[in-house]
Amino acid sequence: MDLFGRYVFMQVSNALIMIVGSLSAIVWIATSLKQLEGLSGGFFLFIKMTTLAMPQAMAIVAPIAFLISCLYSLNKLNLDSELIIMTASGATVWRFIMPYIALGLIVSFVVLASNLFIQPASLQKLRAYITQVRADLITHVLQAGKFSSPTGQMTFHIRDRKKNGDLLGLLVSDERDPKVQLTYLAEEGEMIKLDGSVYLKMTNGHIHRKLAGKDDVQIVKFDQYIFDLTDFGKAKGGKALYKPRARYLPGLLNPPASEINRPKILGRIRAEIHNRFSSALYPLLFAFIAVAALGVARSTRQNSSKLLVIGFCVGMGARMLGLASINILKVNPHAVWLVYGIPIGGILLCILYIWKNMAPEVFSKFLPGGRKSSGGKVKNSGVQL
Repeated sequence: MDLFGRYVFMQVSNALIMIVGSLSAIVWIATSLKQLEGLSGGFFLFIKMTTLAMPQAMAIVAPIAFLISCLYSLNKLNLDSELIIMTASGATVWRFIMPYIALGLIVSFVVLASNLFIQPASLQKLRAYITQVRADLITHVLQAGKFSSPTGQMTFHIRDRKKNGDLLGLLVSDERDPKVQLTYLAEEGEMIKLDGSVYLKMTNGHIHRKLAGKDDVQIVKFDQYIFDLTDFGKAKGGKALYKPRARYLPGLLNPPASEINRPKILGRIRAEIHNRFSSALYPLLFAFIAVAALGVARSTRQNSSKLLVIGFCVGMGARMLGLASINILKVNPHAVWLVYGIPIGGILLCILYIWKNMAPEVFSKFLPGGRKSSGGKVKNSGVQL
């Protein structure tokens, strides 16, 4: 890039950094509200958990921040009359778009790297922290003689606790499945951590099983029973330890044998694979949308607020359609053309619009009938003479 290109690149880069920082702070606050259970493990563990949840959101936040920064910088260039000066000197709209394409490629690469490597690593580490917090919550936080509900669907009660942390006189009420209510009664309970999972080992007890809408209760006696607490905050029959979004690409391309014959799980895996690659195309699409909306030089008397809003709405509309196509892909494999067609088709439409409408030919009032001057083929200005 030349001097002007580097200047524009720095303008949009500075805006991008500022906007990404602001949106990241908002997303971090929203994410922290969902990870309040991490406070039971200490403040620093809570910070780690909320930070590890950020890469998943950044794949959506970063392209949107890039769209806003492009629109902001182009509007600023117009307000400062810099686009007018460059246009009057013979610069074409294609010269303006190069810095935005360059930065868009950088943002696309960062999004793709985050989707393929950073996001799976962070979510797997977050899964380990959540498991640790839940184990500590059951082992240390429960108070003897009091009912505790770590979630609204499960209730715990203990009579006492041994010095080594084992539980005495244990009661667990499990209402995660609306069709059946399970109550576990055991003389003793022991927490076991194994391969990133947390299990509650109960000895000498009973299971009371009551179906919804029925009064009779089925009672099963057991000597030992293992209760999985890894995902006790979710509905029974939930997903595996690592969701598709928490797996690396090889794990998505080669799912376990237990998932091969499950169309619902395979649909989620298929959607996750294509979402990781297609989301990296949106920064480029947003660069072209911004230039198509505000890339023509305008005087300070011309209000560009309407075009600013239109550019933002078109970009957000395209992103919403992209997210909708990902959901369609979960149930319909043929929707893959829609997943990639939206960003690629949008880029091509923007290029066509720029080529046909944003390089008006020069007219001269001195020629009879307002005919095109000999310079009419030089598409170098957005201002009619």
